[in-house]
Amino acid sequence: MKSLIHAICAASLLIICSTSAQAAQSRSCTPIEVGVFSNRIHVKCAAIKGKAYTKDIPYYAMALKNGSLQVQLTLELLITAKAHKRNLTIWVDMADYKSVPGCLGSDCRRLIAVAIK
Repeated sequence: MKSLIHAICAASLLIICSTSAQAAQSRSCTPIEVGVFSNRIHVKCAAIKGKAYTKDIPYYAMALKNGSLQVQLTLELLITAKAHKRNLTIWVDMADYKSVPGCLGSDCRRLIAVAIK
C-alpha cells in the first residue's frame, strides 16, 4: 500500500510539473541529505563513479514559493527515498539556479520534479 501511495505521489508531481519537465534534464540521485529551509527544500545526491556531473553539482533545490502541493509531495518523496535508501530520478533545469534562494551556481540547480525508483 505504501508503494502505491508513493507511486501516486510521484505521478501527481510529474503531472503538476509536466510543463517544466519537458525542458528538463533527468538525473539519477542517491539522496544523502534532505534539507528544509525558510525559503527552499533541497536534496544532496551522492557522487556516482564515472558521472562527473554528480560530483560537480550535488545539490538540487526547489523554492518554497512553488505551489505548496508540489513542494509537499517533493519533500515527501525525498524523505522517503533517504529513509529507505532508495534511488531517485530527478528532473532539473541545468540552466537555472538563480530562481532558488540559496542555490549557488557552483554546486546547485533548480529541482523541477522527482520520482522514486
